[in-house]
Amino acid sequence: MKYRYVIHPLLNGRCVIAGNHAFHEGDPAESWPYSCYVWLILGGERPVLVDTGLDNVEEMNHGAAHVLRQPITQEPGQSTREHLSRFGIKGEDIGAVIITHLHFDHVDCLDQFPAARIYVSGKGLELATANGWKGSWAPGKALEILTRTAKDRTVAADDVEVVPGIRTMWVGGHTPCSQAVLVDTAVGRACVTGDTVSLAANLERGIPVGVFHNVEECRLAMDRIRSEADIVLPSHEPAIPGIFPRGIGA
Repeated sequence: MKYRYVIHPLLNGRCVIAGNHAFHEGDPAESWPYSCYVWLILGGERPVLVDTGLDNVEEMNHGAAHVLRQPITQEPGQSTREHLSRFGIKGEDIGAVIITHLHFDHVDCLDQFPAARIYVSGKGLELATANGWKGSWAPGKALEILTRTAKDRTVAADDVEVVPGIRTMWVGGHTPCSQAVLVDTAVGRACVTGDTVSLAANLERGIPVGVFHNVEECRLAMDRIRSEADIVLPSHEPAIPGIFPRGIGA
């Protein structure tokens, strides 16, 4: 491929959820470990970040307590800022932030990237801000950034090229704002799925996630991701760092 980006999955925390949340009509007696990631893409003119990660773990554990069998833990060194510092990257160095969806653990650190162009699903943001934000699934802090303080650098659109070799793909399913990210690497086209595909087992079993807005959109998304990508990177799959210890495309 012409573009040879390298994707680094940065571990932002771990938790355990019940089988009925991991899989549609899953077994609530099962427990499934989840890893939380921020995805750093290098190889372009400026670094690109897919999702911004979690900062306030206590607030996330409170808000998502109904889903979590074991709460999220974040070890020292796992914050987004600490991960980036090991690459010699500061928040203002990030050229683009792509939001897979507007759930707290994916946008909590959005305010740490003051120079980045922000890419969010257009149809999703429109729904998230409808009726004065009433009933929105998106955190108010993130909506404030996207619609007010960083409105001039927010791209609210679907299926767009972020930079050559990196593009978004609206998938829906998990939330109305869910989008995947396709990245051309030296080993093929990789797809950062967002939570519409959370585990490798969702694809292997052909069973959508258990937390969804539209289950049929989840099924269609899995089919489209299989057809578009050579390498699939489910958003909470614990095995990814072990499979790609130097990054995807390195």
